[in-house]
Amino acid sequence: MEPNLRINSLLKEPLLHFLLIGAGLFLLYGEVADPSADGNRVTVNRTVISALATQFQATWSRSPTPAELNGLIDSYVRDEILFREGVALGLFKDDPVIKRRVRQKLEVLIEEEGRSGAASDAELTDYLNKNAAKFRMPPVLSFEQVLFDPANYGETLESAVTASMAALNSGAAPESQGKGSMLPSRVEELPLDLVVRDFGDEFAKALESAPVGRWIGPVRSGFGVHLVRISGRKPGYLPALDAARRDVTREWENDKREAALANNYARLLEEYDVVIEAESPAAAR
Repeated sequence: MEPNLRINSLLKEPLLHFLLIGAGLFLLYGEVADPSADGNRVTVNRTVISALATQFQATWSRSPTPAELNGLIDSYVRDEILFREGVALGLFKDDPVIKRRVRQKLEVLIEEEGRSGAASDAELTDYLNKNAAKFRMPPVLSFEQVLFDPANYGETLESAVTASMAALNSGAAPESQGKGSMLPSRVEELPLDLVVRDFGDEFAKALESAPVGRWIGPVRSGFGVHLVRISGRKPGYLPALDAARRDVTREWENDKREAALANNYARLLEEYDVVIEAESPAAAR
């Protein structure tokens, strides 16, 4: 075979391509790798082993066997080596998943540093009063209703509602009006937020301000058109701390964490020079 033909044939070999790529990566590693404080040493100390065993226990509700623990240690060593090699090659750069994970871990550290211990009753009471809208218990309503499904009445809907209103005001039982539906004719002590959930905002607002003991309507909901009479209303109220302690404590802790994150970020932002390059003045922020 002629020399040129041999060279052309060799250049087409996949094995040669693989070797060249490997050599290139090796050279790139030598250029970009940062020396590690541990060099090439991977230390699996007792703390790491205990953490591996604890994680296994939490997952499987039992302690790992010696063989399983050895497998966990081998996996840890493998992850550590491959992670270091990936970092050395810069594979973490511009990876949104890695950035998001690192950000989450940093935020957890900031939240832990920002913990100031358990809140006192005075702090929780002050928080409860300043954020009353979060914790106020809604009014509780009891009512009777007659539903008119527009699909069942067509053009006669308005006249049917008018006739039923007159009959109800004359003492007719709600069950005797309309054409029947799956909705109950009487609803007992339903909190206003659940009225909103079941019937919609428009219906709930009409009932919230309706007088007790008088038929009103028509009131619309997702079910159709209603005639409604409020039979009882318990006003909303702000609960005492002891009754709402769990919710107040949870919200107080959430606010503390968010404040710690916001304050820390504001401090960090002052240390950076942020440049936003826009394609045109209109795109600049």
